[in-house]
Amino acid sequence: MQNYILPILVFSPIIFSIILMSPIISSEEKVIRRSTKTFSIIHFIYTAILLITFDYTNMGNVIESNLKIFNSDWIESIGLNASFSVDILSILLIGLASIIFLIAIFLSKNMIKHSYKLYYSLILIIQTAVLGILSAKDLFIFFLFWELELIPMYIILLKWGSGNKQKTARKFILYKFFGSMFILLGLLLLYILNFINTGTLSDDFYNIDISNIDNKIKYIIFLFFLIGFGIKLPIISLHSWLPDVHSQAETPISIILSAILLKVGAYGILRFNMQVLNDIFIIFAPLIMILGVINIIYGSICAINQKDIKRIIAYSSISAMGIFLIAIASLTEIGITGAIFQLISHAFISAGLFTIAGIIYIKCGTKNILRIKGLGEKMPILMFLSIPIMLAAVGVPLLSGFIAEFLSFIGAFTSQVECIIDVKILTSIALLSLIISCIYILKIYHSVFFGELNKRYNQIKDINIHQKIILIVLIVFVIYLGIFPFSITNILSEYSIINFNIIGGF
Repeated sequence: MQNYILPILVFSPIIFSIILMSPIISSEEKVIRRSTKTFSIIHFIYTAILLITFDYTNMGNVIESNLKIFNSDWIESIGLNASFSVDILSILLIGLASIIFLIAIFLSKNMIKHSYKLYYSLILIIQTAVLGILSAKDLFIFFLFWELELIPMYIILLKWGSGNKQKTARKFILYKFFGSMFILLGLLLLYILNFINTGTLSDDFYNIDISNIDNKIKYIIFLFFLIGFGIKLPIISLHSWLPDVHSQAETPISIILSAILLKVGAYGILRFNMQVLNDIFIIFAPLIMILGVINIIYGSICAINQKDIKRIIAYSSISAMGIFLIAIASLTEIGITGAIFQLISHAFISAGLFTIAGIIYIKCGTKNILRIKGLGEKMPILMFLSIPIMLAAVGVPLLSGFIAEFLSFIGAFTSQVECIIDVKILTSIALLSLIISCIYILKIYHSVFFGELNKRYNQIKDINIHQKIILIVLIVFVIYLGIFPFSITNILSEYSIINFNIIGGF
């Protein structure tokens, strides 16, 4: 049974999606929704059991599974295996993904109005793709799952998007395909160079050895990965697809995209740029630090100039990923701990922000904050539940956003990385730009909930029980991580030292 723990986790969503599309399950809306929710709850419980029973005291602990195809490895003659492995970083992100997908599926009830079978099937395929990426042990299994996410996401944007959805879907697929080419080139070079260095054909990226390879070739591989994963993150100049997709996608898709798919890009940078190519990452750390600061400044300035709520949140996500970049570039234990904590914290915060934006859009029929005023009068519960999520987004103490930003910036400020601009100056600039985040988040809150209510919104009702539960769950995580961050940071600090060759000192 041990050998099937991870395959069950990864493949059960796509198997259920096939069952969902078949005549076995009725085409009636309620049956489809309830069947999907039931499966998602069972899958979440399975993931939670793995999360709870995982041994976090042993930094080298992993869960491994090796699928046999007709009693042999995948393509044994050239060293390709269907292997899966989960360590502390993977299991935390898998747990996060399971929660977010469950929330997105529950939130879909009031937002998806047609083609239910296809919609939920595509969501489950994306879930399998994400879980496969986070648990893949082999280079090309990783890439297969990476590519698996593209087509379902493209179809969802094309079929359930709004506005100029054809252009947005094309832009999304072209950007992602462009990034995938660079990732594939990087993986192929790793595979070939590992063979040259060791004489063994193997695609197990935990055991890649390119230590004797010329650094110039490693630089090329590093840049390939940085571009490929940087598009998903996204890094500035590779980001323009993100605001368009967010503004035109349905809210559950925006939640999955911001809370999970962006984090998959960060996971790729951690695994390949930072872990496999650790010596090269140290050389490129100053560049990544500068890119992170640009992300923060550019994302914040763009956010403050937007009128569309979802575009504001999209640009705030770009800024948040800038914090992740400067934290990992610090090459400090506290910084990398803060970077991974930022991924988890931002997932819950962005999910909350997009949930609020989605509810407002459903109720008012617009995402333009200049056309929405005084909703606090008609929606006091939404107004109240929005407070902790928006405060977390601006980094108020005792909420998860503060802990993530505090650790990340302390790590960056104490970094010994040598840069053309002193890291303390860079960090100070990034810190000052975060003041802008207070402006655009409070701008949303004030514009939406205060002022004179537009007469057209007189009949608006407050949020339903589904939406209340979703927001409360997200608030619980945001508050818990803000008050008890050590439940994760204590694990991540030691993990950072061992896996990223960081000198201790937390």
